[in-house]
Amino acid sequence: MATEAPSLPRRRSPGLPSGARGLAGSGLMIVLAFVVWEIVVRATGTPSYVLPAPSAILSTADWTQVLDAARATAMSVVAGFAVGNAAGLVLALLISASPVLAALLYPFALTLRAIPIVALAPFITLAFGRGTASTVVVAALIVFFPTLVNVLLGLRSVEREALELMHVLDCGPLTVYWRVRLPAAMPAFFDAMRIAAPAAVLGVMTAEWVIGGDGLGKLVISSALALESERMWAAILTSTVLAGLVFALVAVAERRLLRWVVRS
Repeated sequence: MATEAPSLPRRRSPGLPSGARGLAGSGLMIVLAFVVWEIVVRATGTPSYVLPAPSAILSTADWTQVLDAARATAMSVVAGFAVGNAAGLVLALLISASPVLAALLYPFALTLRAIPIVALAPFITLAFGRGTASTVVVAALIVFFPTLVNVLLGLRSVEREALELMHVLDCGPLTVYWRVRLPAAMPAFFDAMRIAAPAAVLGVMTAEWVIGGDGLGKLVISSALALESERMWAAILTSTVLAGLVFALVAVAERRLLRWVVRS
């Protein structure tokens, strides 16, 4: 009689983990982009007031001033990102739980989303004044809507069999939300935060242009007006790094907290 061969434990493929490979690949692409940028500027003789070379930005820009501005922008981004995502999550839970609240709150959220931030700037300034509080509000408004829509879709995408099982087990609404709906919505919640990460940085910088502040947005404008191209590009590149850092933190948090989610 044939006997079944014992299964051997699978050996892990050598090399870096997938997250480290992705990070290394992104770093390599950024380095290549800077190399191409440097070569093109030098080969074409592009004036520095049009587009300075990366080496000129690194050696000439006032990095102390840039990092001080980045610190102010980062504080507003973190606060606005947290407030906007929390508000979107809570409102999505309320809308999914109550048809009455859905009829009242969802149209209001859609209307708020349709109004340009520039049009809201005078009201935000009047309510919160000029400075950090207003930039946080703008970032929260930009972050809020993607989180609301994505989490709402996640809460409503629960399989019918799971809800029927909870009904058979006589579970209450809070248990259904805690055990079934919230876990189903978490991947969509993290997807929304990935989208919101660069949007929050852009929102804070826009608010610093329109409303005022001490961050990178104001530094970009003041540097452009003073024809300080190296400092302006240093602020732009720093804002890009800040957006990438927030995006990476969201990805790491998702990998840590949602180990049960399989992504291709």
